Amino acid sequence: MSVFTRRDLLMLASLAPAGRAAAQLIGHSDGEWTIRGTDPIEFYRGDRRVTAYHSGMDAGLPYFDPIVGPSGKSFTAAAAPADPSATRDAATIPSGLWFSLGNVNGCDFHPISPDADTNGKKRGRIIHRGMNGVLIKGSAIVIRVKSEWMERDLPERRLCSDQREFTLFHREDGALVISAVIELMADAGDLEIGPEETGAWSMRLGPGLVWSEDDKNRRLTNSEGLAGSETIGARADWLTCEGLDAGNLPGGVAILDHPENPGFPARWTVADPGLVSANPFAPRPAAAVGLPGEAGGGEPGTKGPTFRLRARAGQQDVPRTVRNGESVVFRYRTIFFSGKAEAAQVPQAFDRFAE
Repeated sequence: MSVFTRRDLLMLASLAPAGRAAAQLIGHSDGEWTIRGTDPIEFYRGDRRVTAYHSGMDAGLPYFDPIVGPSGKSFTAAAAPADPSATRDAATIPSGLWFSLGNVNGCDFHPISPDADTNGKKRGRIIHRGMNGVLIKGSAIVIRVKSEWMERDLPERRLCSDQREFTLFHREDGALVISAVIELMADAGDLEIGPEETGAWSMRLGPGLVWSEDDKNRRLTNSEGLAGSETIGARADWLTCEGLDAGNLPGGVAILDHPENPGFPARWTVADPGLVSANPFAPRPAAAVGLPGEAGGGEPGTKGPTFRLRARAGQQDVPRTVRNGESVVFRYRTIFFSGKAEAAQVPQAFDRFAE
């Protein structure tokens, strides 16, 4: 949940994206947070640009990038240079942090290259429609934005919309926290959310943080006590990725699922190049094969790690139907920390997030 009530939120403006407009100061907090501009919406803490929220017209969805951690260096992959020969409708793959789904009414909203195989699904676009409000209060900043989910080839056809609340703050240890509350609203007819292989809350890590089995300094760990390749495809409350930031300094990222999310605990996607994603709608594996972290999972003929089923009845079910006029809410928290995951106290951070 947000750290602020709705009454706390200062409703300042509804700012539609307006290209590379001149920077506009929206709020301030005595040398703490400021935000500037409309596309991207840039977040500053003092003189440091911490991150920017892009409308994503080039990528087909909104996203945060870059994300500067406590060391002052980026934790995300360097953005690929624009291709001058690309057409206006050619999607680029974002390099930061974003929310998308891969099977909504038969549409794939994930950022994929234009020539990628969608397995028979239509292509979708998530279009940023502006900012509803902002509150800058001491060490934290909260913004509310809205988006519409459209068919890529039928831009006049809207499938649904969402409202997003993002909270950013720095912990006492300097770690940057980005929390998200995303309400997906069926306001243009029923929605059927089907199984998929990738996930919802996703990040493309910088090269020094991408897990490698051959590099002992790059680690994947999760809430179930699994490490390395065992975490891939496993269900867990949270996942940490450790390595080096863009300044070659030790650090990592912890991505936290919320107990009230559909499909909790998420199944975790880890794929090239540097993609990490919490997948609430992963298909159930065949009982004879399974995946680590699933009841009865593991290699064929073996007993896999125990899966602690804590989800409410029906929470794991796919497809999931959201009737017209109803909504479904997703909550995630991402922590960008220096040093080792143990020092970042991720289990305690999850407990506070889950309260």
